Amino acid sequence: MVWSILAVAIAAAWAYAFYREDTYDREPLWLLAVAGGGGALSMLPALWLENWLLPGGFDGGGALPARLGAVFLVAGPVEELCKFAAVWLLVWPRASFNEPMDGIIYAVMAATGFATAENLYFMVGEPQVILSRGPIGVAVHILFATFWGGALAHARMLPGRSHRFILIVMGIAVAAVVHGLFDAIVFAGERELTLGQARAGQIVLVLACFAFLRWRIRVSLAHSPFRVKA
Repeated sequence: MVWSILAVAIAAAWAYAFYREDTYDREPLWLLAVAGGGGALSMLPALWLENWLLPGGFDGGGALPARLGAVFLVAGPVEELCKFAAVWLLVWPRASFNEPMDGIIYAVMAATGFATAENLYFMVGEPQVILSRGPIGVAVHILFATFWGGALAHARMLPGRSHRFILIVMGIAVAAVVHGLFDAIVFAGERELTLGQARAGQIVLVLACFAFLRWRIRVSLAHSPFRVKA
């Protein structure tokens, strides 16, 4: 019970940190909860799809090509699409989705829900695993999701459906590739790379994603229709 509370507390801390970034027109708490709950539930179809597509698991018998295929063609696309679907179906049609920052905020909430459900799943039988995967697990899911979250918010402001579709697909594709790259580094750290090399690769990738996120937040806030121009 204590470990589960810790998992939820870690997720809540990340969610609140990003909620504070939405300075001009903060989203209703109930809709943020819907996005988070939808993200958590989206872990179930993601898990089912991954088990169906990879009945032998992500190891692929230890072969590097099989492992790369698993993370780039299954893990990244499946998990990012499921998180995206939660926001697309539950939040996108709402009138509250009305400024560029909203795409990032709702993507963060969906990713937080997904990562929390994933952490609780991996905690079954080994609850202490939350100490190692909890904070970073939630953080990287948030970073991945902001690629399509930012694209979704930008697309909302575009007039043509074709332009919206292309932008959203590009956002999901980038998120899936970055997600796959992170997982590839994790698995390579067990074989092709030393633990130190894998850690360094993860840090560089996370810092690059964080820099992109900070830039995206700055641009989104600058283009908010609720920002009072000086």
